[in-house]
Amino acid sequence: MDLVLLVCLAASPQTCREEHVAMTVERSDPRMCMASAVPTIVEWTESNPEWQVARWTCGPASRAAALDSRR
Repeated sequence: MDLVLLVCLAASPQTCREEHVAMTVERSDPRMCMASAVPTIVEWTESNPEWQVARWTCGPASRAAALDSRR
């Protein structure tokens, strides 16, 4: 399961992108993802101070992460 963030540049709020952050919670339990999201968002924000989180949700793992886990 991924934490899906919509992040926008602090200096240019109209410039936004989607970020997928892999969560270590059970793949099929979005409630667990949502419950553990806030500390992950704080950590991501501290590591990326030029970006601000506008919205977030939990969703299926990104395809790239799924491919990496099969190796």
